[in-house]
Amino acid sequence: MNARTLGTLLQYGVASDLAEKANSAGLTVTKARSLSQKDMVSKFGLSEAEAKTLSHCVRREPIDEQIVQLLLESSNFVCSVCKGQKGPSYIIHHIVEYEKTQDNTYNNLIVLCPVDHDLAHQGGLTLRLTESQLRTTKTKWEKQVEVANAQRAAQLIDVNDDAIDYVNVKRIEELCVRLFKKIPQTTLTASLRSAGILGAGGSFDQKYVQTHLSGGRYLFDYITHQETEHYKQLTQQIATVTNFIDLDETANAGHSALKASEGHYAFFIGGVCAKGPDLPITASTPTILLHYSRKHLRIEWILDPIFMMSMSAITRIGGKNRYIIYCLVRTVELQADKVTLVRASPLLIAQPNKWVHKTPAIAYERQYAEYIDDDFLDDDADDAQPGGAGDAAQ
Repeated sequence: MNARTLGTLLQYGVASDLAEKANSAGLTVTKARSLSQKDMVSKFGLSEAEAKTLSHCVRREPIDEQIVQLLLESSNFVCSVCKGQKGPSYIIHHIVEYEKTQDNTYNNLIVLCPVDHDLAHQGGLTLRLTESQLRTTKTKWEKQVEVANAQRAAQLIDVNDDAIDYVNVKRIEELCVRLFKKIPQTTLTASLRSAGILGAGGSFDQKYVQTHLSGGRYLFDYITHQETEHYKQLTQQIATVTNFIDLDETANAGHSALKASEGHYAFFIGGVCAKGPDLPITASTPTILLHYSRKHLRIEWILDPIFMMSMSAITRIGGKNRYIIYCLVRTVELQADKVTLVRASPLLIAQPNKWVHKTPAIAYERQYAEYIDDDFLDDDADDAQPGGAGDAAQ
C-alpha cells in the first residue's frame, strides 16, 4: 500500500475506506481522472457507486496536505458527530458545499463518517445535519480531543527534553529512592556518571558541578549532557507506579476533591505567572513563586531557582507561560474570601507538547506581590513554603 497515494486521495475528499481500497488496487488520482467509471469497476474491482464517487472527487482541487493532517489529528481520526461509534471510516466533508464556494480552508471542513456524511447531504428538514450543527459539533469535539490528548500526554510525561525549564533533581531522586529503593538507570546514567555529574549511586553531584562545570551565573551554566532527558526518564519511571492526578480536573470537582488531593502527585497544564530571579543565582537567591488564578481558585508552586535548567528558562519564567507542571500537592486551604488556595512542590516543569489553552488571571499579580512583601509566606516553614534557594524549595 502506498501511503502517499492514500494521503492524496484523502485530500480529494475520498472516504478513508474507499481510499484504502483504491490504493490497494493501485488506483491513483491520475489514473482515476483518466479512466472511465466502467474501467474502474472492471479493472480495479470498485463497485459502480464507488467508481462514481471517486470519479467525482478527483476532479476537485485537493485540500492542502497540512490542513488534512490537522483536521484528522484534531478529531482523533474519527467522525466529529458520532465520535467513531458508527464505524472507523471517515470523510473530510465541506460544511458549505464545495460546488458553491470551492472553499478548502480548515474552517469549512469537518471529519465525518459515511453515515453522518449522508445526513449532512440530505435536503429534508428532519434527520439532517445543518451547517450550524456541524460547526458547533466540530468545535465541541475538537475541544474534547484537545483535553483528552493533553491529559494523555501529561500522564505519559510526553514532553521534549529541550522544552524542560525546571527539574528539582533532589526531589525526583528522593522519590525514586522511596519508590524503588534506589535511583533507577536511564539511557543517560552511564554518560552522566562518566562526566562526574552523577555519583556512584546515581545521585546528582551538585558540589562537583558547581566546582568544575558551572559558569557561576546559575547551576546548569555549562554545556549540559542531556540532564533534562535523564530526569524526564526518571519521572516516567515514577509515573509507572504513581498516579499523577489532573489538578485542573480535580479543581473543577470542587474544594472537597482538592482537599482529598493533599499528599498526592499531580500534573497541571495551563497559563501561569511568575517573577523571574536575578542573576547570578546563589544559595541566597529567593525562591520563585509560580502561580495560577481563576475564580475561587489559586494554585502556588514554590521553585528553587537553582534548578532552572537554562538561561532561556530563567528568562522565560519571569512572565506568563503555558506550562505542564508535575508536582506534589502539599496543602489545600479554603481562605476567608472563599478562594481555595493550593500549595504544591514542583518536580518538573516543561512547555507541553499538547496543551489546553488557559489564560492566567493577571489581576492577581499585585495581590501576590503583597503576600510576599508582607511575609505572607514564612521562610522558616517546611519545604512546601518559600525559603532560600537550595533549601526549602528542594
